[in-house]
Amino acid sequence: MDIEAPVDATPERHPIEFTASGSEYFRIWIVNLLLIIVTLGIYLPWAKVRKLKYFYSNTWVGGDALDFHGEPVKMLRGTLIAAGFLIAYSVGSNFSGWAALVAALAFVVLWPALFRAAMRFRLANTSWRGLRFHFAGDTAGAYSCMLPPLALALLPVALAGAMAGTGGEAPQALPAVAAGVIGIGMTAFMVGLPYFLWRVKRYQHGNYAIGGLQTRLKADVGVLYGIFIKLIGLSFAAFVIAIVVFGGLTFAGRKSGMGAAFVVLAVVLGFGGILLFNILPKSYLQVRLQNLLWSTTGNELMHFDSRLLLKRYLGLQCKNYLLIFLTLGLYWPFAVVNTRRAQIEAVELQTRIGLDQISQVAGREDPGATGDMAADLFGLDIGM
Repeated sequence: MDIEAPVDATPERHPIEFTASGSEYFRIWIVNLLLIIVTLGIYLPWAKVRKLKYFYSNTWVGGDALDFHGEPVKMLRGTLIAAGFLIAYSVGSNFSGWAALVAALAFVVLWPALFRAAMRFRLANTSWRGLRFHFAGDTAGAYSCMLPPLALALLPVALAGAMAGTGGEAPQALPAVAAGVIGIGMTAFMVGLPYFLWRVKRYQHGNYAIGGLQTRLKADVGVLYGIFIKLIGLSFAAFVIAIVVFGGLTFAGRKSGMGAAFVVLAVVLGFGGILLFNILPKSYLQVRLQNLLWSTTGNELMHFDSRLLLKRYLGLQCKNYLLIFLTLGLYWPFAVVNTRRAQIEAVELQTRIGLDQISQVAGREDPGATGDMAADLFGLDIGM
């Protein structure tokens, strides 16, 4: 990087716009869905490219839209690899617990490398002002952040299944040992979940780059633990409220013989239960994580600021869930567009120099050949 911003420079603010519409995306979504069904899933990469191209072309930064250049044929590799893992684990589970353990072990060993390849593919095929992004994370970093949580989440369950399926000659204590293995592994995973998530996000957000401009994540892991602790408290409060309300209404319904009116009330309360146990905790987590992670992502020349409001986002999700239910799922693409717009337009890019200077610096150091090589060698897009 051969340019420095003035120390006291006032940041230039560049809101990010999302111009997609629910009706346009509905047409893309319904065609994609039908072709995926007809082709038994083979069309999935082509459907994903159509979706990404539409969403990227409607995401505007500084008057220029993003673009996606991925090829469906290359993305099909990632789809087949993911399907292969799932089939191997399912088939292995039916024949032998040890075969399922081997499949799970292979998944744990290979997934970090596949995840890095997917990140490289996605960023290498994303552009702004004709400049390709790239992902600077190395393989060692991927294994360092992803191997521990994967091992703790998958291997104890697979190992316990293999131990429990050893046959009638197994010692009586074996089921207890299997339960202990699962319990220890899952406890360690749950306690360490905020830390593991922080490591993964630091690997992602700390390696986004365009030209020679690479981002860093400055989020503190303690803040992440605070978010999860509040999430647990919120979930517990929702559970207590649900027990009190449902218990009280059930008792009142039996005493008064409300009949049909009680059925209607039960449906309303059912949606209330979804709100308490699904929409509210999920929305809280999404809002807090987005604001934390993106507001601490950047470098000395540019950084992001996210100000997604929980009250407004929660209201949007309630509306989305209700309309999806009333339309038997047909409102889904409209809900996706509405959610994406709320998330994207809550983010602002702040730069200490002009965007033209940013693109000039990135253009002089744009590793286009490296990005193309990543796309050709790996060609994976397994979801991020």
